[in-house]
Amino acid sequence: MTDPGDLLLRWVSERGAGALSDVKQGMWWLASTYCPDIEPGAAGRWLRDAVSLGHMDIDWRNRRWSAAPPVLTRLPQARGLAVLAGSRTVAFDDRLDQAVRDGLVELFRVPSARPPRDIPLPVSLIVQFDDEAGLAQWATELGAEYTSCFALQGAALLPPLGLEVRTSAPEFGQPLEQYNLDRREYQPAVRPQGDGLYRLKQREGKRVCQVRHNGEWYQTSHEEGVYSVLESRNPEADVLRWLPEKDCGRERFGTLYVDWGYPLPDLHRRVAVMCSGLAPRINAHAENLAYDNVPKAVAIKIADSLGQHLGENDE
Repeated sequence: MTDPGDLLLRWVSERGAGALSDVKQGMWWLASTYCPDIEPGAAGRWLRDAVSLGHMDIDWRNRRWSAAPPVLTRLPQARGLAVLAGSRTVAFDDRLDQAVRDGLVELFRVPSARPPRDIPLPVSLIVQFDDEAGLAQWATELGAEYTSCFALQGAALLPPLGLEVRTSAPEFGQPLEQYNLDRREYQPAVRPQGDGLYRLKQREGKRVCQVRHNGEWYQTSHEEGVYSVLESRNPEADVLRWLPEKDCGRERFGTLYVDWGYPLPDLHRRVAVMCSGLAPRINAHAENLAYDNVPKAVAIKIADSLGQHLGENDE
């Protein structure tokens, strides 16, 4: 039987696009059938991981989603490994299975570990190759786009933080919350308490995030808002750390650690995930997420883009 994570990816791949509320409703139906003990926030975490893994693109502000096209991309310095991301329709999976049976490619199905009360993620499809030109040709025959190494290319294009789109101040009397960086949670606020990140519910019921900076209000996402406030308050906050691998010749590669409460924005998270092709590991004791096989140069670009200093992990 198909695992719940793969079944859910098949469903969104066949649908193609739609309203975020509809896909969440479908996820809860699937969860009630296969994963009855999931936590309330499991659907949102699954969607964010699906975006990181390159399976979906989500317009959070307009509450729309779309399945990403199949893409094959090399992992940085991973001994001839590439990851196959994007949508997986029945027709695509049939072509892939036939290629494996014909011996055209060596394929590994690698799961991403998640807590028991989360919705399982789709397995990652890792391809082993000897010749990059042959890999690109095989991707074309399979019906997938080929990119040499998304992690390195995406890291080079990460934009710096910027509050660009101005908006009006929250209406007085409307429910308002302010994000507490130290406690890493939103807390009710009767009125704005100076500069910071706020979350409010608009008249149509949609929650949005806004940053107040120097008395002006700007539209933002939660993730970008957290780092915008953190940059102005403490660019040396040490919420991003990198630990090199110990193997000889692998000193330039390692693990990027991101503290809970300071989630990477979608593009930054996808760059970090596409270094290994796997969702980040969850370290509950240390309260952080761990992204593996991240070149130090990529980790530095992620930190610089978010206005942060990259610390050294002492684990």
